[in-house]
Amino acid sequence: MDALPRRLEIAVQRFEEHQGVKRWPGPSDPLDSLMLTLLSQNTNDKLRDQAYEQLRRRFASWDEVLAAPGDEVQKAIKGAGLSHQKAARMQDILVWIRERFGRLNLDSLSGMDDDAVIGLLTARKGIGIKTAAVVLMVALGRDLCPVDTHVHRLAQRLGWVPPGLSAEKTFWALRPHVPSGEGYNLHMNLLQFGRTICLARKPQCAVCFLYTECLYPDKAVRKAEMEGRI
Repeated sequence: MDALPRRLEIAVQRFEEHQGVKRWPGPSDPLDSLMLTLLSQNTNDKLRDQAYEQLRRRFASWDEVLAAPGDEVQKAIKGAGLSHQKAARMQDILVWIRERFGRLNLDSLSGMDDDAVIGLLTARKGIGIKTAAVVLMVALGRDLCPVDTHVHRLAQRLGWVPPGLSAEKTFWALRPHVPSGEGYNLHMNLLQFGRTICLARKPQCAVCFLYTECLYPDKAVRKAEMEGRI
Protein backbone atom coordinates (compact mmCIF):
# COMPACT_ATOMS: atom_id res chain seq x y z
CA MET A 1 0.00 0.00 0.00
CA ASP A 2 1.23 3.50 -0.84
CA ALA A 3 2.30 5.72 2.05
CA LEU A 4 -0.53 8.26 1.83
CA PRO A 5 -3.46 5.80 1.83
CA ARG A 6 -1.81 3.96 4.74
CA ARG A 7 -1.37 7.18 6.70
CA LEU A 8 -4.98 8.15 6.11
CA GLU A 9 -6.24 4.77 7.24
CA ILE A 10 -4.14 4.99 10.41
CA ALA A 11 -5.54 8.46 11.09
CA VAL A 12 -9.14 7.28 10.63
CA GLN A 13 -8.51 4.37 13.00
CA ARG A 14 -6.87 6.56 15.67
CA PHE A 15 -9.59 9.19 15.41
CA GLU A 16 -12.29 6.58 15.89
CA GLU A 17 -10.47 5.15 18.90
CA HIS A 18 -9.94 8.50 20.61
CA GLN A 19 -12.70 10.76 19.28
CA GLY A 20 -15.37 8.39 18.03
CA VAL A 21 -17.01 7.88 14.67
CA LYS A 22 -18.62 10.97 13.16
CA ARG A 23 -21.72 9.99 11.21
CA TRP A 24 -23.39 12.09 8.54
CA PRO A 25 -26.69 13.32 10.06
CA GLY A 26 -28.61 13.16 6.79
CA PRO A 27 -29.52 15.45 3.89
CA SER A 28 -30.21 19.15 4.22
CA ASP A 29 -31.07 21.97 1.86
CA PRO A 30 -28.03 22.68 -0.35
CA LEU A 31 -28.85 26.39 -0.70
CA ASP A 32 -29.05 26.74 3.08
CA SER A 33 -25.73 24.93 3.34
CA LEU A 34 -24.13 27.20 0.75
CA MET A 35 -25.26 30.39 2.48
CA LEU A 36 -24.15 29.09 5.88
CA THR A 37 -20.73 28.17 4.51
CA LEU A 38 -20.32 31.60 2.93
CA LEU A 39 -20.95 33.11 6.36
CA SER A 40 -18.29 30.86 7.91
CA GLN A 41 -15.41 32.51 6.07
CA ASN A 42 -12.98 34.24 8.47
CA THR A 43 -15.05 33.56 11.57
CA ASN A 44 -15.74 30.76 14.04
CA ASP A 45 -18.69 28.37 14.11
CA LYS A 46 -20.44 30.08 17.02
CA LEU A 47 -20.47 33.52 15.38
CA ARG A 48 -21.38 32.00 12.03
CA ASP A 49 -24.35 30.16 13.50
CA GLN A 50 -25.55 33.21 15.40
CA ALA A 51 -25.38 35.36 12.27
CA TYR A 52 -27.18 32.71 10.22
CA GLU A 53 -29.96 32.38 12.79
CA GLN A 54 -30.38 36.15 12.89
CA LEU A 55 -30.52 36.28 9.10
CA ARG A 56 -33.23 33.60 8.97
CA ARG A 57 -35.24 35.33 11.68
CA ARG A 58 -35.03 38.65 9.86
CA PHE A 59 -35.92 37.26 6.42
CA ALA A 60 -38.50 34.52 5.82
CA SER A 61 -36.92 33.26 2.60
CA TRP A 62 -33.88 33.61 0.36
CA ASP A 63 -36.09 35.58 -2.02
CA GLU A 64 -36.52 38.16 0.74
CA VAL A 65 -32.76 38.23 1.32
CA LEU A 66 -32.22 38.88 -2.37
CA ALA A 67 -34.86 41.63 -2.50
CA ALA A 68 -33.66 43.38 0.65
CA PRO A 69 -31.42 46.46 0.67
CA GLY A 70 -27.82 45.46 1.14
CA ASP A 71 -27.46 47.33 4.41
CA GLU A 72 -30.36 45.36 5.93
CA VAL A 73 -28.63 42.09 5.09
CA GLN A 74 -25.40 43.49 6.52
CA LYS A 75 -27.13 44.32 9.81
CA ALA A 76 -28.53 40.82 10.07
CA ILE A 77 -25.15 39.12 9.65
CA LYS A 78 -22.86 41.67 11.30
CA GLY A 79 -21.89 39.21 14.05
CA ALA A 80 -20.02 37.06 11.54
CA GLY A 81 -17.66 39.86 10.55
CA LEU A 82 -16.94 41.27 7.09
CA SER A 83 -20.68 41.88 6.82
CA HIS A 84 -20.46 44.31 3.90
CA GLN A 85 -18.43 41.87 1.82
CA LYS A 86 -20.45 38.81 2.80
CA ALA A 87 -23.84 40.45 2.24
CA ALA A 88 -22.85 41.61 -1.24
CA ARG A 89 -21.44 38.18 -2.07
CA MET A 90 -24.52 36.33 -0.83
CA GLN A 91 -26.89 38.55 -2.79
CA ASP A 92 -24.74 38.31 -5.91
CA ILE A 93 -24.74 34.52 -5.70
CA LEU A 94 -28.49 34.46 -5.11
CA VAL A 95 -28.95 36.51 -8.31
CA TRP A 96 -26.81 34.00 -10.18
CA ILE A 97 -28.71 31.00 -8.78
CA ARG A 98 -32.06 32.45 -9.83
CA GLU A 99 -30.73 33.22 -13.30
CA ARG A 100 -29.12 29.79 -13.65
CA PHE A 101 -31.89 27.64 -12.19
CA GLY A 102 -34.96 29.82 -12.59
CA ARG A 103 -35.59 29.97 -8.83
CA LEU A 104 -33.70 30.11 -5.56
CA ASN A 105 -33.23 26.40 -5.18
CA LEU A 106 -30.22 24.09 -5.55
CA ASP A 107 -32.00 20.74 -5.25
CA SER A 108 -31.00 19.87 -8.80
CA LEU A 109 -27.40 19.49 -7.59
CA SER A 110 -28.38 16.10 -6.20
CA GLY A 111 -28.61 14.78 -9.76
CA MET A 112 -25.11 15.92 -10.68
CA ASP A 113 -21.81 14.19 -9.95
CA ASP A 114 -19.25 15.72 -7.61
CA ASP A 115 -16.96 17.15 -10.26
CA ALA A 116 -19.87 18.74 -12.12
CA VAL A 117 -21.12 20.43 -8.93
CA ILE A 118 -17.64 21.63 -7.99
CA GLY A 119 -17.12 23.00 -11.50
CA LEU A 120 -20.49 24.73 -11.55
CA LEU A 121 -20.22 26.35 -8.13
CA THR A 122 -16.57 27.38 -8.28
CA ALA A 123 -17.09 29.06 -11.63
CA ARG A 124 -18.96 31.71 -9.65
CA LYS A 125 -16.84 34.36 -7.96
CA GLY A 126 -16.94 33.99 -4.20
CA ILE A 127 -17.39 30.20 -4.13
CA GLY A 128 -14.18 28.24 -3.63
CA ILE A 129 -13.51 24.52 -3.67
CA LYS A 130 -13.82 24.26 0.11
CA THR A 131 -17.28 25.82 0.03
CA ALA A 132 -18.42 23.60 -2.84
CA ALA A 133 -17.06 20.49 -1.13
CA VAL A 134 -18.77 21.40 2.15
CA VAL A 135 -22.13 21.76 0.38
CA LEU A 136 -21.64 18.38 -1.28
CA MET A 137 -20.59 16.65 1.95
CA VAL A 138 -23.01 18.28 4.39
CA ALA A 139 -26.15 18.72 2.31
CA LEU A 140 -25.88 15.83 -0.14
CA GLY A 141 -23.82 13.28 1.79
CA ARG A 142 -21.10 12.99 -0.82
CA ASP A 143 -17.95 11.12 0.22
CA LEU A 144 -15.58 14.09 0.31
CA CYS A 145 -13.21 15.60 2.86
CA PRO A 146 -13.26 19.40 2.43
CA VAL A 147 -10.02 21.20 3.24
CA ASP A 148 -10.47 24.18 5.54
CA THR A 149 -7.84 25.92 7.69
CA HIS A 150 -7.63 23.08 10.22
CA VAL A 151 -7.52 20.25 7.67
CA HIS A 152 -4.92 22.14 5.64
CA ARG A 153 -2.65 22.64 8.66
CA LEU A 154 -2.98 19.04 9.82
CA ALA A 155 -2.41 17.58 6.37
CA GLN A 156 0.97 19.32 6.26
CA ARG A 157 2.00 18.50 9.83
CA LEU A 158 1.09 14.85 9.34
CA GLY A 159 3.05 14.70 6.10
CA TRP A 160 0.08 13.96 3.90
CA VAL A 161 1.02 16.76 1.51
CA PRO A 162 4.24 18.74 0.95
CA PRO A 163 4.82 21.92 2.98
CA GLY A 164 3.51 25.02 1.27
CA LEU A 165 0.88 23.25 -0.83
CA SER A 166 -2.26 25.38 -1.10
CA ALA A 167 -5.55 24.32 0.49
CA GLU A 168 -7.09 23.86 -2.95
CA LYS A 169 -4.25 21.62 -4.15
CA THR A 170 -4.35 19.76 -0.84
CA PHE A 171 -8.01 18.89 -1.47
CA TRP A 172 -7.20 17.43 -4.89
CA ALA A 173 -4.13 15.59 -3.55
CA LEU A 174 -6.07 13.92 -0.73
CA ARG A 175 -9.32 13.27 -2.53
CA PRO A 176 -8.44 9.99 -4.32
CA HIS A 177 -6.81 8.55 -1.20
CA VAL A 178 -9.44 9.20 1.48
CA PRO A 179 -10.70 5.73 2.53
CA SER A 180 -14.02 4.95 0.86
CA GLY A 181 -17.00 6.03 2.92
CA GLU A 182 -14.85 7.98 5.40
CA GLY A 183 -14.97 11.51 3.98
CA TYR A 184 -17.39 12.99 6.52
CA ASN A 185 -15.94 11.01 9.42
CA LEU A 186 -12.38 12.06 8.58
CA HIS A 187 -13.27 15.72 8.01
CA MET A 188 -15.21 16.13 11.24
CA ASN A 189 -12.57 14.32 13.28
CA LEU A 190 -9.85 16.50 11.77
CA LEU A 191 -11.81 19.59 12.78
CA GLN A 192 -12.14 18.35 16.36
CA PHE A 193 -8.48 17.35 16.48
CA GLY A 194 -7.36 20.72 15.08
CA ARG A 195 -9.42 22.61 17.64
CA THR A 196 -8.45 20.62 20.70
CA ILE A 197 -5.00 19.05 20.21
CA CYS A 198 -3.16 20.08 17.05
CA LEU A 199 -3.63 23.81 17.58
CA ALA A 200 -2.17 26.34 15.20
CA ARG A 201 -0.08 27.74 18.05
CA LYS A 202 1.22 25.60 20.88
CA PRO A 203 -0.06 22.23 19.67
CA GLN A 204 -0.65 19.73 22.50
CA CYS A 205 2.03 17.30 21.37
CA ALA A 206 2.40 15.59 24.76
CA VAL A 207 -1.15 14.22 24.55
CA CYS A 208 -1.32 13.69 20.80
CA PHE A 209 -2.42 10.19 19.73
CA LEU A 210 -0.93 10.83 16.27
CA TYR A 211 2.49 11.84 17.63
CA THR A 212 4.26 8.85 16.05
CA GLU A 213 2.72 9.67 12.65
CA CYS A 214 3.50 13.38 12.77
CA LEU A 215 6.25 15.17 10.85
CA TYR A 216 5.89 18.50 12.69
CA PRO A 217 9.54 19.55 13.22
CA ASP A 218 8.98 21.09 16.68
CA LYS A 219 6.93 18.25 18.14
CA ALA A 220 9.70 16.96 20.44
CA VAL A 221 10.31 20.44 21.84
CA ARG A 222 6.59 21.02 22.39
CA LYS A 223 6.25 17.63 24.10
CA ALA A 224 9.19 18.38 26.38
CA GLU A 225 7.78 21.82 27.23
CA MET A 226 4.43 20.34 28.17
CA GLU A 227 6.09 17.67 30.33
CA GLY A 228 8.22 20.28 32.10
CA ARG A 229 11.52 18.86 30.88
CA ILE A 230 12.70 22.15 29.38
